[in-house]
Amino acid sequence: MDWISAPTKVASEAARNVGGIKASKTISLPISYWALLEEVRSHKGFKNGNETLCYVIMEKAKDLGIET
Repeated sequence: MDWISAPTKVASEAARNVGGIKASKTISLPISYWALLEEVRSHKGFKNGNETLCYVIMEKAKDLGIET
């Protein structure tokens, strides 16, 4: 089962467990961007802002054709 086409809970669990380097970085954005990120988070049912930000980055990369 592909994690993108999987039910939401399965997809988010799979995305959460892909491993990687943990780094901490402060991101300064206008409050309207944080509000939009929160809207995406609640709409898609993600656990936190980190998952949401990863999702948005990957989706945009797919739109640009730099990620499959």
